Amino acid sequence: MANKEQISALVDGEIQDRVLLEDVAGNRELADAFGRYHLYGDAMRNELPAQLPFDLSDSIAAALDKEPVLTVTRDSSSAPERKNDSNVVRPAFGLGRLKPMFRHAGQFAIAASVSAAVIFGVQQYSQPEATQSPVLHTLPMSGGAAPVSLNYQSEKPSRSSEQQRLEQEQRINALLMDHELQQRLRQH
Repeated sequence: MANKEQISALVDGEIQDRVLLEDVAGNRELADAFGRYHLYGDAMRNELPAQLPFDLSDSIAAALDKEPVLTVTRDSSSAPERKNDSNVVRPAFGLGRLKPMFRHAGQFAIAASVSAAVIFGVQQYSQPEATQSPVLHTLPMSGGAAPVSLNYQSEKPSRSSEQQRLEQEQRINALLMDHELQQRLRQH
């Protein structure tokens, strides 16, 4: 029987033994070792072919042949009686029991409610403070008595709607620029 050193010497051309060549030709394991040793030599000399011939079908078929065969038969007469599963905890309701369609609908509903809350919050945040006055004033703001009259005007000069619109556009542009900057920072 040939050992690894003899096969390596045969591949390197150091020995020429007809008996060893016949052993390699007749034995599958020796032929595989002979091929691997040639591949190792080609790799060391940087002479590998463009495409290596890897055939895994034989080894996969051999592994499948070694697998034990499992057969399952179900007879109502030979079925074991159900044991008391009182110690098994089963969820009464959970994601595993919902159909995927309902899961996606739930996710959509959650996303819609979050979007609505964000939109409502932005609208409340963008309103000017002058319109958000407390419901009940018990003390005058200026420290003195406030005149009670139907046509009383506040001391604050009212801003024009054009000026309010410009300020709102400036705030929106600042928010958009900040958002773009945060997105760029997340990417890097």
